[in-house]
Amino acid sequence: MLTLLLTIFTVHADELVRKYQWETIPTIEVCPESHVNLDYLNNALEYWQKEVGFKHDGIKKVSKCVKENLNTIQITDGTGVDTSRHLGITSVYTYHYSGDIHTKYVDYAIVRIPANTRYEYMTQDIITHEIGHAIGFGHSSSGIMHDSAGH
Repeated sequence: MLTLLLTIFTVHADELVRKYQWETIPTIEVCPESHVNLDYLNNALEYWQKEVGFKHDGIKKVSKCVKENLNTIQITDGTGVDTSRHLGITSVYTYHYSGDIHTKYVDYAIVRIPANTRYEYMTQDIITHEIGHAIGFGHSSSGIMHDSAGH
C-alpha cells in the first residue's frame, strides 16, 4: 500500500513550499478523541520521511493531550473544523530567534482530522496533507500539498 501511495503522492522537492521548520525532532501524540487510523498515520509519516527526510521521536497514544505541548505534533479529532469548507485543519505555532528573523521554527502543531468527512475515501490523502503542514510545508501547485488535494 505504501508503494502505491508514494507513487500517487510523489511531489518533487522543488514544488514544496517550506514555511517553517522544526528545530528539534518532534514526538507524535495521538489524542484519545482522535479517530485517525494508525496505519494511515504511519503511512503519512513514512511518506514524509522518504520525501524530505522528516524524522520524529515516535508515536504515542496518550490518555490526555496537554495544550501547548512543546516539540509535539498532536493528532486530534475535528472539533472546530468546518467540514463544509475543510477536510482537516492544522495549526502550527512558531517562533523566531532574535538574530534569525527569516526562519520560523515550530514550537508545536495540532492536526485536526474529522472522524467523518464527505470524502471518506480520501482519508489517507487528508492525513498525509495535514502532516505536511505540521512538519512545515505550505500549499504547492501540485501533489499532496496542493490546496485542493482530496477534492
